[in-house]
Amino acid sequence: VLQIMQLNGEVFSYVDKKAPMWSEKDFVMSMVKLNSGAFEYVDKQAPMWGEKEFVLAMVKLNGLSLKYASGDLNQDSDCLRASSLWHSAKVTYSRVEKATLSVKFSLSHSNSQYASDFALAMSKDPFLKNFSTYNPNAWCNDSCDPDFTNVSHPCRGTAQICTKPDLAPGSKRPCSTSCWRFAFRFHLDESKATNGFLIQVEEKQGLGDGQDIETEMARQGGLKVFRTY
Repeated sequence: VLQIMQLNGEVFSYVDKKAPMWSEKDFVMSMVKLNSGAFEYVDKQAPMWGEKEFVLAMVKLNGLSLKYASGDLNQDSDCLRASSLWHSAKVTYSRVEKATLSVKFSLSHSNSQYASDFALAMSKDPFLKNFSTYNPNAWCNDSCDPDFTNVSHPCRGTAQICTKPDLAPGSKRPCSTSCWRFAFRFHLDESKATNGFLIQVEEKQGLGDGQDIETEMARQGGLKVFRTY
C-alpha cells in the first residue's frame, strides 16, 4: 500500500480504513507522512501510543495527536516541545509582556482539543507569537485540592494557603510537584509584573471549574483578562 501511495497519492481513497495496519506504528508513521489526512484513521487506542519514540514522531507531524499518548507521555517535556504546545526557556520573544492562558485540559482522549488548537494558533499568530505565554496544560498537574478543581477549596495559589507551593531548587520556579493553582498564580503574577494579560478561552459548554478558579485568581491579582468565545 505504501509503495503505491508513493507513486500515486490518489489511491488513498481506496485504502481500507479499518484494516489492522492502522494499529501498526511503522505503517502509521509512513502513511501520515505521505498523507496528513490519514491520521483520522489511525487506531488511537493502540499500544504504540505508549511508546515515546512513536509519540514524538507523531506529534512532529501533528501536534494535536499528543492527546492520544498514554501513560505520562502527554506531559513529557520532549513530547510537549515537539508538539509546539510548550517552548523551552531559550526562546527569545520580542515583547516583554508575558501572557497566561486559561483553558480547559485538552491532553487526554476524553477532552476537547479546542484548547490545544487555540494554543497552537497563538504560537503561529503574527502578533501573539511575540509574547511568552504560559500554557497550564503543559505544566503542573498536581494539586493540594483532593478534587483538583473544587471551587470551594480555599487555595487560590498563594503560598500562605496552598499546601504544595513547591519551587525548583535552582530556578526557584514552579516544578512538576507544584500545585497547579500555585503554579498558575506564579505565572499570573509574572504577567502582572510585566504589564501582561490573561487570555481565557471559553468553549461552547462554558468555562470549566478550573477556569472559574483562575478567573478569581486573576481578579485578586488585578490582571487584565481577555476572554475568547
